[in-house]
Amino acid sequence: MTIKEKEFDCIKFKEELYLNTWKKSGATTLREYVDYVNREAVKSPLHREFVNSAN
Repeated sequence: MTIKEKEFDCIKFKEELYLNTWKKSGATTLREYVDYVNREAVKSPLHREFVNSAN
């Protein structure tokens, strides 16, 4: 696999992830989607770790 193929795979993965998340959220506007992503991010252990490290 060449570097260009790896880059393309990453871009394709990111687009598919975005599309799947959009579908799962049921959002009809970008604002609804952003609200959904923010609600889900707060549930993540990584978010808690980031918040605790900031304090």
